[in-house]
Amino acid sequence: MTAHAEETYDLLVVGGGPAGLAAFADAAAAGLAVGLVDERPTLGGQVYKEPGLRVREPHALGRDYLRGRKLIDAAERAATPPPTAPGAQPRAVIMLRTAALAIRGRSVVLVEEGEHARTATARRILLAPGAHDRPVVFPGWTLPGVLTAGAAQTLVKTHRVALGDRVLFAGSGPLALAFPAQLHHYAIHVVAALEAGPPPRPRDLFRLAAAARGNAALVRDAIGYRGTLLRGRVPLRYRRIVVRAEGGTRVEAVVHAAVDADWRVVRGTEERDEVDTLCVGYGFFPSVELMRLAGCEFRYDEDLGGPTVVVDEWMRTTADGVLAAGDGTGIAGSYVAVDEGRLAALGAARDFGAIGPDAADARAEPIRRRLAAKERFRLALRRMHRIGPGVYELAEPETLVCRCEEVVEADLDRAIDASADVNVVKGLTRAGMGLCQGRNCARQVAALIAARHGRELAEVPHGTARSPVRPVPIGAIADDTIEDLGLFLAE
Repeated sequence: MTAHAEETYDLLVVGGGPAGLAAFADAAAAGLAVGLVDERPTLGGQVYKEPGLRVREPHALGRDYLRGRKLIDAAERAATPPPTAPGAQPRAVIMLRTAALAIRGRSVVLVEEGEHARTATARRILLAPGAHDRPVVFPGWTLPGVLTAGAAQTLVKTHRVALGDRVLFAGSGPLALAFPAQLHHYAIHVVAALEAGPPPRPRDLFRLAAAARGNAALVRDAIGYRGTLLRGRVPLRYRRIVVRAEGGTRVEAVVHAAVDADWRVVRGTEERDEVDTLCVGYGFFPSVELMRLAGCEFRYDEDLGGPTVVVDEWMRTTADGVLAAGDGTGIAGSYVAVDEGRLAALGAARDFGAIGPDAADARAEPIRRRLAAKERFRLALRRMHRIGPGVYELAEPETLVCRCEEVVEADLDRAIDASADVNVVKGLTRAGMGLCQGRNCARQVAALIAARHGRELAEVPHGTARSPVRPVPIGAIADDTIEDLGLFLAE
């Protein structure tokens, strides 16, 4: 890759979600030269995604919108206008529609939509790329009308499009309570909400009460969401999972069944609901592609999304000069992401001498207390929100697993019989070589390998990390010093 221009920052933030926004604003306030890049056209990430219309009454959109708008406003205020001196660089700049393609050392390859790739270097790089929806592979999961929670959120919140006339939500964790309530708030008919986990027991409620200190906002949100479902008469059914989606040109019905503690289907408990939309929200996977390219160390926790990057008390990873914050360090919600972003910015300012060590420690103390409180709350919920291995056992031999390359489970089974190496299976079947680069199928393939060869899922290594981590036109990264001779241009 050839860079045509070079930029230098004290801190370069990759990701414009809660963690990145908080880090950018705080780093700019500390006087650091800071850049923020995000591939979306607007700030906010997935959780604080901006609506595509002008908002005249912000309070009508609820607390989530107001929280996100506060972060976005702070970041936009922190951004400095371009300097008038030729060649001078702004102290704080936001770059939207700009993707980070690769990282090496303290350099990141960036490409703005429609432009050629360039290189940005920084004394510290903060990776806060967020997460993407956890794909769940079951017969019919590729039918039109089957949506992930993220896609549904985009349609409803950004484009103001109703999902359908009869919507079934199936998922687990906080999403199974929050998202159906949000859909109902938008006057969408939710037939039922299916939670794969168990209902709370008295002991769980006691633990939650004990962990409630410092988590009033989370408790208030949960009570509000549950109240919305009760008032709207939306059934919330525990210990049930999607078995298959049925239909011709789109989903017409969903079959779901009871599950045991490991989310394995209890045969004979199947039920069928006629719906025109299925919204699936079984949590998220951290977006760790850049962190893998950077050489960061990882740990594995399925309940936190699988591979999560290891960080220290100032959000430093094991890769020199690389920090991480937000869902890449474990799926823990927007409140945690914001505080991790603040810690990362504070640590960078401390390292550069913009803030003294004592002052930095004093400012970090309340942040760390809040993070500890959120962790206690998460652990109190863990029994109910743990991910069961049965989520990877719903596919049948003819079920499409890699939708990009149209690879079914039977094809994968034959390849996995021959090898337990992810890269070999990928080479034999092309699973993971499509547009999504394995984001939809890689974990399912790894789970099949683990089951076939008697391993734990955490023991199955990832495929080789490669750049660019996002699809990009070849012209954006091509070396234009090479003479074309007309071979690569259409006549």
